[in-house]
Amino acid sequence: MTIGRNIMHFRKLLALAAAAAFSVWPAMNARAQGTPHSFAVLEATPAFHSLPMLALKEFGSEFNLKLDYMQLQGGGETGAVFAGGHGDVLMAGIDKAFGFRHAGLVDAKIIGVILTSANWSMVATTKSQIKSPADLKGKTIGISGPGSSSDMLVRWAVRKVGLDPDRDIQMVALGSVANLFAGLENDRVPAGVLVQPFLNRATTSNVVRVIDDWEAMSYPNSVLMVRTKDLQAQRAKFTHLMTALKSALGKMRDDRQFAMRVAKKVYPNIADAELNSQLDHAIKVLWKPMDGMMTKELYENARGIFVGSGRLKAADIPPMEELVVNLL
Repeated sequence: MTIGRNIMHFRKLLALAAAAAFSVWPAMNARAQGTPHSFAVLEATPAFHSLPMLALKEFGSEFNLKLDYMQLQGGGETGAVFAGGHGDVLMAGIDKAFGFRHAGLVDAKIIGVILTSANWSMVATTKSQIKSPADLKGKTIGISGPGSSSDMLVRWAVRKVGLDPDRDIQMVALGSVANLFAGLENDRVPAGVLVQPFLNRATTSNVVRVIDDWEAMSYPNSVLMVRTKDLQAQRAKFTHLMTALKSALGKMRDDRQFAMRVAKKVYPNIADAELNSQLDHAIKVLWKPMDGMMTKELYENARGIFVGSGRLKAADIPPMEELVVNLL
């Protein structure tokens, strides 16, 4: 079973609308020395892990940056907007880079990493009898969107237990993490995927149980991608972006006052105690080692999981040297 055509149609319309809005953003132009470097950034499925990049957006003057920022739900539609020529930087799972290369859609390079863990966890409602991925046959699973990293990870997980993701389960695109939480809480779906801070909220309130914990699994689930032609033309500008991101990561780790300032800007209604706990967790699990660099280990882990999902064969994924340019 596959995602319903009506859902796919809705997501395509949303992507087209986003692209139309995005097209009015200013193109990446050379700036006079001393003025902020400007970038148009597309991000797929923002969550707590996004805070270092959002720090550059909210407090750009502190990093000599100006970020025009658009957040979309699901890596599939976000990647489609980038492939359509919009944005300077795509912030999404590494699966987008693999897919672009295989399909010949975008000649792009990975220049850095923010999220070094898979981040998602598979959960089931406590009202259900689902205790493990093996119990998902015939069930509906909520994901962020078709072609997203959550889609890919669900495929990988069910294939590991001998299920066919196209025949044995049904995946439903629910969009944002808040919508995924609501879908589980309101019994729209018996199983789904969640990330922080909603994962902690759902488990502590006994809405869900974790049936497959991927959160700390080493996997580059939020990388920065840029078009190769742009990187070749303005390498110094993109190097400045990565230098600023590394600085922001360091401040998120070492300056709790700054980290809380960023967190409260994005999550004003979450209590300080919970935000502090989430920051500790992100530093320990989500962002480590907090240097923005793609490593061979991360890349090969991603290759193995992507192949395990059934999307591509190992021979279809290029070696790291062809797809990654670490600028720092």
